[in-house]
Amino acid sequence: MTSLDRLGRYLRAEKERLRSTPVGLREPQKALPFVTISRQAGAGGHSLAAALLDVFADQDDTDIFGGWQVFDQKLCNVVADDPVFSRSLDALLAEEYRTPTKDFFHQLVRSTVDQDLVMARVFQVVRSLATIGKAIIVGRAGSQVALGAGPGVRLRVVASEHMRIERMMEARNFNEREARNEARRVDSHRARLLKVYFDADIEDPTGYDAVWNTGSASITEIAEATAAILRRRVADYPPT
Repeated sequence: MTSLDRLGRYLRAEKERLRSTPVGLREPQKALPFVTISRQAGAGGHSLAAALLDVFADQDDTDIFGGWQVFDQKLCNVVADDPVFSRSLDALLAEEYRTPTKDFFHQLVRSTVDQDLVMARVFQVVRSLATIGKAIIVGRAGSQVALGAGPGVRLRVVASEHMRIERMMEARNFNEREARNEARRVDSHRARLLKVYFDADIEDPTGYDAVWNTGSASITEIAEATAAILRRRVADYPPT
Protein backbone atom coordinates (compact mmCIF):
# COMPACT_ATOMS: atom_id res chain seq x y z
CA MET A 1 0.00 0.00 0.00
CA THR A 2 1.44 3.37 -1.02
CA SER A 3 1.44 6.54 1.07
CA LEU A 4 -1.36 7.94 -1.09
CA ASP A 5 -3.42 4.79 -0.59
CA ARG A 6 -3.00 5.14 3.18
CA LEU A 7 -3.93 8.81 2.94
CA GLY A 8 -7.14 7.96 1.12
CA ARG A 9 -7.98 5.33 3.72
CA TYR A 10 -7.25 7.82 6.51
CA LEU A 11 -9.65 10.40 5.07
CA ARG A 12 -12.35 7.81 4.33
CA ALA A 13 -12.14 6.39 7.85
CA GLU A 14 -12.51 9.80 9.40
CA LYS A 15 -15.45 10.65 7.17
CA GLU A 16 -17.14 7.40 8.19
CA ARG A 17 -16.51 8.15 11.86
CA LEU A 18 -18.29 11.47 11.52
CA ARG A 19 -21.20 10.05 9.55
CA SER A 20 -21.81 7.04 11.78
CA THR A 21 -23.96 9.11 14.13
CA PRO A 22 -26.38 11.86 13.04
CA VAL A 23 -25.20 15.32 14.06
CA GLY A 24 -28.14 15.91 16.37
CA LEU A 25 -27.49 12.68 18.28
CA ARG A 26 -23.76 13.05 18.75
CA GLU A 27 -22.50 13.19 22.29
CA PRO A 28 -19.39 15.21 23.15
CA GLN A 29 -16.32 13.30 22.06
CA LYS A 30 -12.75 13.30 23.20
CA ALA A 31 -10.57 15.19 20.77
CA LEU A 32 -8.14 13.00 18.87
CA PRO A 33 -4.41 13.47 19.38
CA PHE A 34 -1.61 14.32 17.00
CA VAL A 35 2.20 14.32 17.07
CA THR A 36 4.58 16.75 15.40
CA ILE A 37 8.25 15.96 14.92
CA SER A 38 10.87 18.65 14.45
CA ARG A 39 14.32 17.26 13.83
CA GLN A 40 17.92 18.05 13.12
CA ALA A 41 19.15 16.52 9.88
CA GLY A 42 20.20 12.95 10.57
CA ALA A 43 18.67 12.86 14.07
CA GLY A 44 16.11 10.22 13.14
CA GLY A 45 12.80 12.05 12.65
CA HIS A 46 11.43 9.61 10.08
CA SER A 47 12.67 6.62 12.09
CA LEU A 48 10.77 8.00 15.07
CA ALA A 49 7.61 8.40 13.00
CA ALA A 50 7.82 4.75 11.93
CA ALA A 51 8.47 3.64 15.52
CA LEU A 52 5.46 5.60 16.74
CA LEU A 53 3.24 3.72 14.29
CA ASP A 54 4.61 0.41 15.59
CA VAL A 55 4.21 1.35 19.26
CA PHE A 56 0.71 2.76 18.70
CA ALA A 57 -0.33 -0.44 16.93
CA ASP A 58 0.58 -2.40 20.08
CA GLN A 59 -1.62 -0.29 22.37
CA ASP A 60 -4.94 -1.66 23.64
CA ASP A 61 -6.90 1.58 23.27
CA THR A 62 -7.72 1.65 19.56
CA ASP A 63 -9.94 4.72 19.98
CA ILE A 64 -6.75 6.68 20.59
CA PHE A 65 -4.08 4.62 18.91
CA GLY A 66 -5.77 2.98 15.92
CA GLY A 67 -5.55 4.33 12.40
CA TRP A 68 -2.64 6.77 12.56
CA GLN A 69 -0.95 8.17 9.45
CA VAL A 70 2.48 9.76 8.91
CA PHE A 71 2.59 13.02 6.95
CA ASP A 72 6.00 14.23 5.84
CA GLN A 73 6.94 17.09 3.53
CA LYS A 74 6.10 15.18 0.36
CA LEU A 75 2.68 13.99 1.51
CA CYS A 76 1.68 17.37 2.95
CA ASN A 77 2.56 18.97 -0.37
CA VAL A 78 0.48 16.37 -2.21
CA VAL A 79 -2.54 17.10 -0.02
CA ALA A 80 -2.11 20.82 -0.60
CA ASP A 81 -1.78 20.45 -4.38
CA ASP A 82 -4.19 17.60 -5.20
CA PRO A 83 -7.78 18.86 -5.58
CA VAL A 84 -9.26 15.49 -4.55
CA PHE A 85 -7.41 15.24 -1.27
CA SER A 86 -7.68 18.95 -0.61
CA ARG A 87 -11.46 18.98 -1.04
CA SER A 88 -11.84 15.91 1.19
CA LEU A 89 -9.84 17.55 3.93
CA ASP A 90 -11.76 20.82 3.69
CA ALA A 91 -15.08 18.97 3.74
CA LEU A 92 -14.15 17.11 6.91
CA LEU A 93 -13.24 20.31 8.66
CA ALA A 94 -16.45 22.00 7.56
CA GLU A 95 -18.57 19.15 8.95
CA GLU A 96 -17.53 19.06 12.59
CA TYR A 97 -14.17 20.17 13.63
CA ARG A 98 -13.05 21.81 16.78
CA THR A 99 -10.36 24.29 15.90
CA PRO A 100 -11.00 27.13 13.44
CA THR A 101 -8.39 27.29 10.70
CA LYS A 102 -9.57 29.99 8.34
CA ASP A 103 -9.13 32.97 10.63
CA PHE A 104 -5.93 31.46 11.98
CA PHE A 105 -4.30 31.60 8.58
CA HIS A 106 -5.66 34.98 7.63
CA GLN A 107 -3.68 36.30 10.57
CA LEU A 108 -0.70 34.00 10.23
CA VAL A 109 0.50 34.74 6.70
CA ARG A 110 0.10 38.00 4.82
CA SER A 111 1.04 36.65 1.42
CA THR A 112 3.10 38.93 -0.76
CA VAL A 113 4.70 36.44 -3.16
CA ASP A 114 3.74 33.11 -4.68
CA GLN A 115 5.93 31.21 -2.24
CA ASP A 116 3.97 32.71 0.66
CA LEU A 117 0.72 31.51 -0.90
CA VAL A 118 2.12 28.00 -1.31
CA MET A 119 3.39 27.87 2.25
CA ALA A 120 0.13 29.26 3.62
CA ARG A 121 -1.75 26.39 1.99
CA VAL A 122 0.74 23.80 3.24
CA PHE A 123 0.49 25.24 6.76
CA GLN A 124 -3.28 25.09 6.50
CA VAL A 125 -3.07 21.42 5.55
CA VAL A 126 -0.79 20.72 8.52
CA ARG A 127 -3.14 22.54 10.89
CA SER A 128 -6.11 20.67 9.46
CA LEU A 129 -4.42 17.29 9.87
CA ALA A 130 -3.56 18.07 13.48
CA THR A 131 -7.13 19.18 14.10
CA ILE A 132 -8.59 15.98 12.63
CA GLY A 133 -6.13 13.96 14.70
CA LYS A 134 -4.21 10.68 14.55
CA ALA A 135 -1.60 12.36 12.37
CA ILE A 136 2.16 12.22 12.84
CA ILE A 137 3.46 15.32 11.11
CA VAL A 138 7.17 15.36 10.29
CA GLY A 139 8.52 18.85 9.69
CA ARG A 140 6.59 21.57 7.83
CA ALA A 141 6.78 23.82 10.93
CA GLY A 142 4.28 21.53 12.63
CA SER A 143 5.40 22.54 16.11
CA GLN A 144 4.18 26.07 15.46
CA VAL A 145 1.32 25.44 13.06
CA ALA A 146 -0.41 22.82 15.23
CA LEU A 147 -0.09 24.75 18.48
CA GLY A 148 -3.46 24.63 20.25
CA ALA A 149 -5.08 22.34 17.67
CA GLY A 150 -5.89 19.60 20.18
CA PRO A 151 -4.27 17.13 22.59
CA GLY A 152 -1.04 16.80 20.69
CA VAL A 153 2.60 16.24 21.55
CA ARG A 154 5.20 18.39 19.85
CA LEU A 155 8.58 16.67 19.73
CA ARG A 156 12.05 17.66 18.63
CA VAL A 157 14.85 15.15 18.08
CA VAL A 158 18.52 16.09 18.13
CA ALA A 159 21.86 14.31 18.20
CA SER A 160 25.55 15.17 18.09
CA GLU A 161 26.83 16.39 14.74
CA HIS A 162 29.23 13.44 14.58
CA MET A 163 26.43 10.93 14.99
CA ARG A 164 24.14 12.72 12.54
CA ILE A 165 26.85 12.88 9.89
CA GLU A 166 27.57 9.17 10.29
CA ARG A 167 23.89 8.36 9.84
CA MET A 168 23.63 10.53 6.73
CA MET A 169 26.75 8.96 5.24
CA GLU A 170 25.22 5.52 5.69
CA ALA A 171 21.69 6.39 4.59
CA ARG A 172 22.57 8.50 1.55
CA ASN A 173 25.97 7.19 0.53
CA PHE A 174 27.63 10.55 1.18
CA ASN A 175 31.24 11.07 2.05
CA GLU A 176 31.92 12.94 5.29
CA ARG A 177 32.21 16.36 3.68
CA GLU A 178 29.02 15.91 1.65
CA ALA A 179 27.09 14.74 4.71
CA ARG A 180 28.28 17.66 6.84
CA ASN A 181 27.43 20.22 4.16
CA GLU A 182 24.01 18.70 3.55
CA ALA A 183 23.20 18.56 7.25
CA ARG A 184 24.09 22.20 7.70
CA ARG A 185 22.15 23.22 4.58
CA VAL A 186 19.01 21.36 5.67
CA ASP A 187 19.16 22.62 9.25
CA SER A 188 19.63 26.19 8.04
CA HIS A 189 16.60 25.91 5.74
CA ARG A 190 14.40 24.52 8.51
CA ALA A 191 15.50 27.22 10.94
CA ARG A 192 14.81 29.92 8.38
CA LEU A 193 11.31 28.57 7.72
CA LEU A 194 10.30 28.96 11.36
CA LYS A 195 11.99 32.34 11.69
CA VAL A 196 10.44 33.86 8.56
CA TYR A 197 6.86 32.65 9.04
CA PHE A 198 6.58 32.39 12.83
CA ASP A 199 9.44 34.49 14.21
CA ALA A 200 10.41 31.38 16.18
CA ASP A 201 13.81 29.91 17.02
CA ILE A 202 13.89 26.25 16.00
CA GLU A 203 16.46 25.53 18.72
CA ASP A 204 14.38 27.03 21.54
CA PRO A 205 13.38 24.02 23.70
CA THR A 206 10.33 25.86 25.04
CA GLY A 207 8.76 25.54 21.59
CA TYR A 208 8.27 21.79 22.13
CA ASP A 209 6.74 19.47 24.68
CA ALA A 210 9.88 17.32 24.69
CA VAL A 211 13.35 17.46 23.14
CA TRP A 212 15.01 14.07 22.79
CA ASN A 213 18.64 13.21 22.13
CA THR A 214 18.58 10.16 19.87
CA GLY A 215 22.22 9.59 20.70
CA SER A 216 21.31 8.65 24.27
CA ALA A 217 17.64 7.62 24.11
CA SER A 218 16.53 4.91 21.70
CA ILE A 219 13.85 5.59 19.13
CA THR A 220 11.66 2.93 20.77
CA GLU A 221 12.03 4.55 24.20
CA ILE A 222 10.97 7.89 22.77
CA ALA A 223 7.97 6.34 21.00
CA GLU A 224 6.81 4.53 24.13
CA ALA A 225 7.13 7.68 26.24
CA THR A 226 5.15 9.61 23.63
CA ALA A 227 2.33 7.05 23.74
CA ALA A 228 2.10 7.45 27.52
CA ILE A 229 1.97 11.25 27.23
CA LEU A 230 -0.70 11.09 24.52
CA ARG A 231 -2.90 8.82 26.61
CA ARG A 232 -2.80 11.26 29.49
CA ARG A 233 -3.33 14.31 27.29
CA VAL A 234 -6.42 12.83 25.64
CA ALA A 235 -7.86 11.88 29.04
CA ASP A 236 -7.36 15.42 30.36
CA TYR A 237 -8.52 17.25 27.23
CA PRO A 238 -12.08 18.68 27.40
CA PRO A 239 -14.76 16.98 25.23
CA THR A 240 -15.75 18.72 22.01
